[in-house]
Amino acid sequence: MADLLAVEKAFWEERREDLAREHPGKFLLIKGAKVHGVFDSHDAGVTAGVAKFGRGPFWVCNVDNPDPDTLVIPALAAGVPLVAHL
Repeated sequence: MADLLAVEKAFWEERREDLAREHPGKFLLIKGAKVHGVFDSHDAGVTAGVAKFGRGPFWVCNVDNPDPDTLVIPALAAGVPLVAHL
């Protein structure tokens, strides 16, 4: 399976030290090779990401403790249950 956040991870690795220094304690909304917002909480970043990108994917990471394997699926983040159709 392709890594849906490959561009975002590469951007983070390239700019990690600068971003952490510029935004300590914050959450970044990253899509592509760009920071699209800086937030005080993960939830605020996800809400902004859903509003801006809809289905995504996009990455909201804490600059102090990033988890590059966290993929935001907007429907789940917004509380929409997944339903399997048989």
